[in-house]
Amino acid sequence: MDNFKDKHILIIDDNPMNLLFTSKTLENYGFKASTAESGALGIDFLETEIPSLILLDVMMPDVDGYEVCRMIKKVEKWKEIPIIFLTANDQTENIVEGFDAGGVDYITKPFKNEELLVRIKNHIELAESRKTIIDMIRSRDKLYSIIAHDIRSPLSAILQTIDAIDQGYFDTSSEDFIEIIHHLRIRANDTSTLLNSLLQWTRVQDNRVQLHLQNTNVFQLIASCVQLLEGVAQNKNISISMDVPENLEAWCDEVSMNTVIRNIISNSIKFTPNMGKITIIAKQKDNSVEICIKDTGVGMSDEALKKIFKENQHFTSSGTDNEQGTGLGLMLVKDFIKKNDGTLNVTSSIGQGTEFTIKLPETH
Repeated sequence: MDNFKDKHILIIDDNPMNLLFTSKTLENYGFKASTAESGALGIDFLETEIPSLILLDVMMPDVDGYEVCRMIKKVEKWKEIPIIFLTANDQTENIVEGFDAGGVDYITKPFKNEELLVRIKNHIELAESRKTIIDMIRSRDKLYSIIAHDIRSPLSAILQTIDAIDQGYFDTSSEDFIEIIHHLRIRANDTSTLLNSLLQWTRVQDNRVQLHLQNTNVFQLIASCVQLLEGVAQNKNISISMDVPENLEAWCDEVSMNTVIRNIISNSIKFTPNMGKITIIAKQKDNSVEICIKDTGVGMSDEALKKIFKENQHFTSSGTDNEQGTGLGLMLVKDFIKKNDGTLNVTSSIGQGTEFTIKLPETH
């Protein structure tokens, strides 16, 4: 880790000279350093910004460093911040208390600059590795949940139907049999779509995979998605209209944003009844490109909207023609928009339809 510019260290010490010396030392190494002259001020700072690591003096008036550490570790959003204690030579016998309080290491004062750098570097890297592992476990658990919930059911139905056919329960020359084959094809296609979505979602979770951000023609992007889904919309007599300048461009990855637009339009078709309407408007606004996809569908309750945006949760329900969803579409939408440095806003009312608004960076 040779570049520390994005690493922020909070120093909590009641001695102003120690704060000045330590912060200047860290800044010389390229860190961003912030200071607090008491535990209370340090905790106040955490309310506004979460640092990469905390250097915490042990001996402070009012509340000592051990108690400050315990207070920090009790807060969910702060508990993963590595804390290194700064202690005088004659305090080392009490360092076990520091580990019990939640500290990861200690440095005796006066310290050598090289020692300070190495210890900070090591513990930031350990914390980042730990976060990566935790995120991987959460992604794995989410995948298991989706597979158990959304793949088991259609596969079981397909296997049961095939078994019934194999046992000779259906007359292969009857119209009923043709209808059964039709439904089998639909279920197989739905399962295939789910598997493709799982692969896409897994890909975006891997931070090593970089999107190809470039000036992208928004009109062509949306038009290709509309063309792909027009047949599905026509089956429900749903009209799709576009109001998008042909030369409008945004700074984004074309492949991932195609997935975003396609999933939102598909979702709108799913939840819009026959004879409904989907309107797509895109324009440049406030140094960004805004894409609005609005439908005249069944809409969502406030509770459903909260589930959509809840971290590490996928949300699914049946469409107006009992179309089966996986919930993965909106997960992909959220993750891909974030990867493209964009934002997503959703407004909806029961019986009044839903509007998805995407904001992407303007062209570079």
